Amino acid sequence: GGPAKGEGQATGGCPVYSHPAQLTDNRNCVLCMTCLKACPHRSVEFNLRPPGIELWTTHQPMGHEVALLFLLWGAVLVHRLPEIAERLQLPQLLARFDYHALATVVLLAAPGGVAWGLYQLNRLGNPCLQGRPFVQVAYGWLPMVLLSSLAHYLTLGLTEAGRIIPVTLATFGLATAGPIWVAHPAVIAFLQAVSLLLGALLSILLIQRIAQQPWLRLLPLHGMTVGMTVCLYQLIV
Repeated sequence: GGPAKGEGQATGGCPVYSHPAQLTDNRNCVLCMTCLKACPHRSVEFNLRPPGIELWTTHQPMGHEVALLFLLWGAVLVHRLPEIAERLQLPQLLARFDYHALATVVLLAAPGGVAWGLYQLNRLGNPCLQGRPFVQVAYGWLPMVLLSSLAHYLTLGLTEAGRIIPVTLATFGLATAGPIWVAHPAVIAFLQAVSLLLGALLSILLIQRIAQQPWLRLLPLHGMTVGMTVCLYQLIV
């Protein structure tokens, strides 16, 4: 496209070297809108569609994306390691480096390991069941991962982030006071609970939609979702 085609702006081309006509999903799109600026055909359209519809239609699952998904979920547990050590009455998990490192590795691997184990047990219990592969079904936990991460960071976002102006001014010695916006702890707890419950609900529905199996067949996977929700609720809220 561009002026050479009679319409459109001159651009440097797609920064990720993709062509709109060859894209099957937006996995590598950075939303720079360069293709929109250069388009000479007036073919830009605005279409509404259900969020995440490609997950059960045209999406091609990738193993490294699933691994990252479960690592991010495990990272939420790692961030809550002090609370876990306190509840288990194991202070050595934080006092000694070797115990701390081992606990971190276990927590990072726990969500993916448990999910894969339950999926395999479900297949063994239903040998005639022809379901979708684990690497595809695992995308169903994406809402839970995103919203549990949000629930964890809400405390920082609604407390420390509200002090960024006075802290920044004090850093440069310009002032010792400034506007502070801090949410009430009850409000933060409510938003965290809503985030976790919404993530669990969306994950259950998405797993059901991707797997396309009866509810009872997927009960172990849904049970893991509910179990992780309860666990994270106890640790975060």
